[in-house]
Amino acid sequence: MKSEFPDIDKFERVVFKKKNPLDLLLSFSIRLMQARHVGLLLGTDKTYLKFMPPVKWDRGVMHKFNGRGLSGVILKYFGNFIVSYKGLSPVKLYQSGKSGTKEETEGIISFVLRTHKEFYEQGIKILVIDIEEDDKLNESGAAVISFDGKTFKTLPDLKVNNSIVKQFKAQNFLSAYIPDYGAIVFNTVNKALLQKEEKVFIHEKEFKERLNLLISAIEMVSLAHIGSARGRQAARVIWRKEKRLRKTALKLKNKAAELHAQKEYLKAVGAVTENQLNMEAVNVEDGVYAFMDMVGSASLRKYLKPRDYLFVLNMFHQITANNASKFSCRLDNFMGDCVYLQSVSPFDTDTNDADNALMGVDERVMLIFMTLASTFKEISDLQAGKHDMDKKGRVKNMVREIETRLSFRAGVETGSAMVGPLGSRKRKIVTAIGKAVNDASRLESSGRPGQIHTSQIVMNLLKDAWITAEKKKIWQIMQRARDVEIKPGGCDSLNFLDYFKKNFNLGEDIIFRDNNTSYKEFSQPVTYLIQCIPYGDGLKI
Repeated sequence: MKSEFPDIDKFERVVFKKKNPLDLLLSFSIRLMQARHVGLLLGTDKTYLKFMPPVKWDRGVMHKFNGRGLSGVILKYFGNFIVSYKGLSPVKLYQSGKSGTKEETEGIISFVLRTHKEFYEQGIKILVIDIEEDDKLNESGAAVISFDGKTFKTLPDLKVNNSIVKQFKAQNFLSAYIPDYGAIVFNTVNKALLQKEEKVFIHEKEFKERLNLLISAIEMVSLAHIGSARGRQAARVIWRKEKRLRKTALKLKNKAAELHAQKEYLKAVGAVTENQLNMEAVNVEDGVYAFMDMVGSASLRKYLKPRDYLFVLNMFHQITANNASKFSCRLDNFMGDCVYLQSVSPFDTDTNDADNALMGVDERVMLIFMTLASTFKEISDLQAGKHDMDKKGRVKNMVREIETRLSFRAGVETGSAMVGPLGSRKRKIVTAIGKAVNDASRLESSGRPGQIHTSQIVMNLLKDAWITAEKKKIWQIMQRARDVEIKPGGCDSLNFLDYFKKNFNLGEDIIFRDNNTSYKEFSQPVTYLIQCIPYGDGLKI
């Protein structure tokens, strides 16, 4: 049934030049929707002033009419007098209840004007009411469908004003909110547009096209109409919009920050994107891998109740996850009382982020070490009853009762590994496997409480590691923690091991050489242990 559409581009060119854009909206929309009549209602209060804040509206006053044929001409010139004489205008939004309370008035027009805030914040909606289908109009509400620019949605039945229906011999209605003005109402649009088959509009595609054009026209007229405001009125309208824009901008900014933090946290705890889950396996040469494990967990299980033991493990896992997120590492997996961490390029980001793409292996080592040492520190605080996650001191009481301390150790290695999806059809993870990963696990198993056990390769990287502005990821993290001060020129730098000692309140001697380390099939002639907890924290070397 598709017929010619009025030209929306021409409408846009003309609307901001017209002295009265509302008249243009009437003539455009009546052709667009092929309606019998169309009218505009001004939202106002007892003063009948224009450009009032919508929150102060208590009525809608018929402002302009247009229509086809003789009845349309009569309404155009005498419509306001007729509806006032018949008591159809103004349309009150509220009425006094029996007990003196303010109650909402029934009617589609009052509903549209009253719910302006929802219509504005969620985008302009158009309400469609097909009266011919409503056999029980006098007994109940009319079936109302809303359109938000994309989809149709059925609303709860709303009462219609029977006097308006009878006066205009309406067979259907369309109504929409016009921001900062009032509402537009159509009486009997082309009935073919509303024809249905099994509750679906037969000409849905064309109907949506016309409704979307109407939404665009309303949005333009809403702004163009403000041009007719003068003096203080104009200033008030502009300020209302400015406040609305500022509020919206702040919401968007906060939401963006919240979504970014959520994305970073999910990445840290092993979440993967669809692209990563379907990626081809790749060899990575410069990944950094770490394992952290509870020492003596088998013995500890004998002294703690199952719920207490799992409480401790979950605290450990949560603390590790938080630190992995903070220092831009990835927690690959929880394995009982052990966690598997990594910093490897395929997991840096799912976009072309230059900050991540430029991260070198030395920066990855620094980030892994900060993650592990921060976890050691927080576990120490947890046992001392100083951690916010355990304000009641449950862990402190546990370790005091069994007269022992929770001990953890870690191992770190760098080198080549394969990264890709692994698992069954119904459950896959994206992980890294290879010699460097195995060696990190063996280094952890042969390590000591409160220390990070690592190889000569990692040790060489640590000795030459500097926090500089060129290492953007760790530099930004340190800035947020206010641990690094930017000096003019951005040329400042900080030796990582010096910073590490100071940050974790450690002495000068934190590196210990170990000879002939071996565990199962793993062996290395020289390895190193890096202290992470001050000696006074009950640590035994």
